[in-house]
Amino acid sequence: MPHTALYRKKRPRAFREIVGQPHIVRTLENQLLAKQINHAYLFCGTRGTGKTSAAKILARAINCLAPAGAEPCNTCELCESILKERCLDVAEIDAASNNGVDNIRDLRDEVKYLPTQGRYKVYIVDEVHMLSPNAFNALLKTLEEPPAHVVFILATTDPQKIPATILSRCQRYDFRRISPADIVETLKGYLREESLEFEDSALEYIAYHSDGAMRDALSLLDQSLSMDSGGVSLLNVREMLGAVDRAILFEFTDALANNDSGAIMSIISQAMDEGRDVSQFASDLVRHFRDVLVAGLTETGDFSSEMTLRLKAQSKSIPGGRLMECINAFSETLREMRFAPHMRTAFEVCALKLCMPATLPPTQGEIAVASPSKNQLSAPPADKTALPSKPSAPSDALGEIVSDWGKLCRSLPMPLRSWCGRCGVEAEAGMLKIICDNDATITLIKSKQTIVREALADCFNLTTPPNLAFEVREGYNKGAVEPMRPIEAQREEVKPRIQPNEKLLEADTPNDWASFGQAVVSDEEW
Repeated sequence: MPHTALYRKKRPRAFREIVGQPHIVRTLENQLLAKQINHAYLFCGTRGTGKTSAAKILARAINCLAPAGAEPCNTCELCESILKERCLDVAEIDAASNNGVDNIRDLRDEVKYLPTQGRYKVYIVDEVHMLSPNAFNALLKTLEEPPAHVVFILATTDPQKIPATILSRCQRYDFRRISPADIVETLKGYLREESLEFEDSALEYIAYHSDGAMRDALSLLDQSLSMDSGGVSLLNVREMLGAVDRAILFEFTDALANNDSGAIMSIISQAMDEGRDVSQFASDLVRHFRDVLVAGLTETGDFSSEMTLRLKAQSKSIPGGRLMECINAFSETLREMRFAPHMRTAFEVCALKLCMPATLPPTQGEIAVASPSKNQLSAPPADKTALPSKPSAPSDALGEIVSDWGKLCRSLPMPLRSWCGRCGVEAEAGMLKIICDNDATITLIKSKQTIVREALADCFNLTTPPNLAFEVREGYNKGAVEPMRPIEAQREEVKPRIQPNEKLLEADTPNDWASFGQAVVSDEEW
């Protein structure tokens, strides 16, 4: 027998098997018991939360020949034909590949005919937000007043893209993300049925990485069972995901809180030696910082009781502002890693910057401030309302870019090379400011700033290229920030293109144009 994926094998076959959606199950069961079947349903929610499964169960329940209350029996002729996808009265349509107006016109022609086997013809339209505007318009009237024997079930992960005219014609049901506790209990039930061994921590780790999607959790469980058919262990799950142990994340956070750069470098080295992916490490850290922040602000969370205690304990040792600073820094580093020549170096630099005040020796200026002179000791205290100090001078890299802007322009493709060639640059507050005298050129360069930053990294051998700022400065002349002089003043400085002929001026030439021409050149020369 061919292998069947676990998420297909464990797909719910009854309403009671749907996990984490009690509000939807209760409403649909009440409608079935009262025989108040609506003509159009809209199932919304993120991936893997049970939208298509609920649609198929509803299609069987309204056509079942021997229903058990609101549940389909799954044994009668109609239920079996629907389960095996042989029933002509139940059609599942993929709107992503059948999104044209012609497909909807064909569907509109089909709904006129009565069902051949059951009481209703059911059309399940998956990813309905992918339909074109013309297809939506063609569906409007049929969706509003379909024949009495037709039921539409629309499913989507992006309801914001569906026109309001469609939304107002459907009963909307929002599927929630499934809690980690529900996912863990469901996975335990399956493993117990199969008499397989498991570690609770491994199932919690799978639930944590599935992000509220039962299908993702079942896929991860299926993959982990392929590594070890005897059961599921935390070690195998971590190796499969290429993720870092939560204990390492806790140690890393403690080292950041203590500004311990040596411990940070040791933890990174250990994770890399174990074959962990550096971008996955950074992503896990961002999520861990978020969990610590949430645990310190709320009493409840989507964590196990043991994990909640550990997160709350760590939240007391590191302020919330520091956590948000870490989240922003590593999120920015994740974006920079896409074009960094060495991803690990970019990650290590980001981590060291966060504990830089404790790792760098004081500069000469700081030493002078730390040991004031006698005159400074006797001076009155500084005014607290004094103006803020100026931003620090630009780095050597920014200075090199400003002095050799043409090098970057020559490396860019056309027409971006031409746009940047019309601009000048300045270093300001650690950023590279691109200046031009018109808004159109600045707008064009903004749309291609990713290419410009990648070129900066290549041309000047930068691990992380500087952030770009843009300014439109009226009258700006490339290389000079002062306004341009009036055009009359510029004309006076322009030298004449034809130098006067001193001999001709000394000659006693007549005033008429013909004689003047003869005096300049002879007939042969002309």
